[in-house]
Amino acid sequence: MSIHSNNFYSNTLRRSVTVQVVLPEPTNPAGKVEQRFSSGHEALPVIWLLHGLGGDATTWIRQTAIETLATQYRVAVVMPQTERGFYNDVPEGPKYWTFMTEELPERMRFIFPLSAERDKNFVAGNSMGGYGALRWALSKPAQFAAVAALSPVTDLVRFRVDQAAIMPDFDGVFSKQQLTDSPADLDFLLDQLPSDQTDLRVLMTTGSEDMLRGMDVDFKPKLAAKFGNQFLWHELPGRHDWPLWNQQLPMVMHWLVKGTFKAI
Repeated sequence: MSIHSNNFYSNTLRRSVTVQVVLPEPTNPAGKVEQRFSSGHEALPVIWLLHGLGGDATTWIRQTAIETLATQYRVAVVMPQTERGFYNDVPEGPKYWTFMTEELPERMRFIFPLSAERDKNFVAGNSMGGYGALRWALSKPAQFAAVAALSPVTDLVRFRVDQAAIMPDFDGVFSKQQLTDSPADLDFLLDQLPSDQTDLRVLMTTGSEDMLRGMDVDFKPKLAAKFGNQFLWHELPGRHDWPLWNQQLPMVMHWLVKGTFKAI
């Protein structure tokens, strides 16, 4: 297992950026770790793992057992950084959405042996990152086998009002036109999703005392109606914090990579 801290100049953001990548050791056909390295190994399955508001590219490594789980499930994990930008192309600001969905995958696959196949690509995130994960998967469902959103922001209009104290800069990240009936709006993306793309697997989790639980409960039937048995909802006692997400993460990783639910 190795952790790689990548610093490069982003042509999209026009500045240097940081991306953390966890890679498992290569294995042979028998599943044993190789003692020597070569360029002939099969491209790795990958989880694109997004941080929440106030986080950065190192947050998942510092706060969770993601390295251990990546080793267990033999999957690469890519963790980009977009500050407080909600993975959006900010009006009059950084184009985080374009960076994440276009430049980032191309650069990471150029540097690391990451698969581009749909059935080996997964996206996940918590809170703001949960919103980013859902938006990415719903916008480009042909790129991902599954998406997992932990305590995600699912209603931008409601978040703007309810959580104004923790994000007073919200109006600088989204224009009013982006909040509804636009590609930044999850409801809009669900309505626009082609019927032949509803085989995407979708997991949404929350905590019993999660500050975003209300909007996620309201969004739950919309996902269930669109994805049917491909949608999974999971709730545990807890708040909108790392103790909750740490408890959920092993189940999330198993569900993403193995495609089956493993109760905690």
